[in-house]
Amino acid sequence: MPWNQDRAKSRIREHLKTVPEVDRQVALDSAVPAKRGLLSRMPNREAFVVEGAHLYGQLLDFEDLVTEHGQETEAAHRRLLRFLNMHYRVWDSIVEGDDGDRIDYHGARLHAVIASPVGNPAAQIERAVALARKLTEAARKVGDAHGFPSRIRFGIDHGKCLAMTTGRGAHEKDTLFLGRAANHAAKLVASSSEQGIFLTDTALKRVTAGAIQKRAGTMTLDEAYVETAARKYAFNSLDRTASAVATDFSEPMFRFKRPTLPLSTVKFSELSPANSIRMGMASIFADIDGFTNFVDQSILGGSEKIREAVKVVHVIREELNSVLKEDFGGKRVRFIGDCIHGCVAEGERADDAAKSVREAVLCASAMRSSFDLCLETVRSDAAIDLAVGIEYGPTPLTRLGHRGDEGVRCAASRATIDAERTQQAIEHGGVRLGAAAAAVADPAVRKHFSAGRLMSFDSASDLLWTAQAPAVQILRSEPAARSHATLSKSPRG
Repeated sequence: MPWNQDRAKSRIREHLKTVPEVDRQVALDSAVPAKRGLLSRMPNREAFVVEGAHLYGQLLDFEDLVTEHGQETEAAHRRLLRFLNMHYRVWDSIVEGDDGDRIDYHGARLHAVIASPVGNPAAQIERAVALARKLTEAARKVGDAHGFPSRIRFGIDHGKCLAMTTGRGAHEKDTLFLGRAANHAAKLVASSSEQGIFLTDTALKRVTAGAIQKRAGTMTLDEAYVETAARKYAFNSLDRTASAVATDFSEPMFRFKRPTLPLSTVKFSELSPANSIRMGMASIFADIDGFTNFVDQSILGGSEKIREAVKVVHVIREELNSVLKEDFGGKRVRFIGDCIHGCVAEGERADDAAKSVREAVLCASAMRSSFDLCLETVRSDAAIDLAVGIEYGPTPLTRLGHRGDEGVRCAASRATIDAERTQQAIEHGGVRLGAAAAAVADPAVRKHFSAGRLMSFDSASDLLWTAQAPAVQILRSEPAARSHATLSKSPRG
């Protein structure tokens, strides 16, 4: 069902009814016993301001495993997923004790937060550093045992973030941490391919005295501090799991099948290594540009500003998901902070690359129109915009890590990697196609959507001459408006 303004407005009104309540007092302490850590203690209808250390880990060898002899074959994807599954099993153990809280995975990235001891930034950062060192050792152990390269890089920042959980059902939920600390830790880990543990300037100022040394004009962590931190915290569950994974050679067998379209009918709860799907998909990353600064200013502004930020992000996020799923039959993989990652696909029996990309750009334009309606409806003057990156290629969808209900949603391919990079390269708002998407797109899509302003759905429909285009509707209702219409001859007198 194509995008429609009246339907979008109706949905937005419904999204407003489910805006999470803001708890101004709560400080979540990850030392409080809970089955699944911070994730399980955050109800869908509440939002919190949480202070803590944010840890991002990046598996540096991930991209080298995406292809086999330069081709994205099924065999290459099986090997890639086995690699991720091995690490996800280890990372899952973080929340089985009281050492930290896993927030989410995205491809080769882990995001965890350390929120205890409450009110002690130096101790929170120390625990994050210790966890990073332990995860580095665990990656080396399991990688050596299974024949995978396992270089890893960590970025750590500290500060307050806005936290909330969205989605319905165990396999569709996402816990989001929005704010500078999470954003800067993510950017730091993505800024280089150098292994190690790295702190932002903010985190460096908040660590214990003596933790930093100056080397070649650069402030870095002192190795003695890192070793002391690693000895101080046991992380027994992590060590046990790493040893178990290293000696477990009963690797999962990944079997791929072609899904029944639309992708929106795919249920992650029904996916597993033995029941994975794979086909050519257009991967979409839609990010709210400027939102990190908006959230930071809201946190500083107090409870009313925080409530406004929660309302804005909730309504936009839910509506972008509705556009993807309901209007274009796409499948959301996950929310990543203020970004939504989803996929659309066309072709019942064989991949239709051009049509998939065409639907993806129309979806992006519909997101633009809904984004503007959201801001209009909530009466927000936030200095934010929408940036969408699109790439195309064969992509598997499955669940990894813990067996059974705790499996993690995963889409891993060159298209998912490059769609995100394409989006990140956009200055402010706009749309951009990756190289593969541009190569398979039809001429009109390539001309108007390769890079530039993200136009409204009506404008995009007119340019691509879709059945929903206003111009097409006019010509259908008024045939005389056609440029080649034959002028009626005057009757002779």
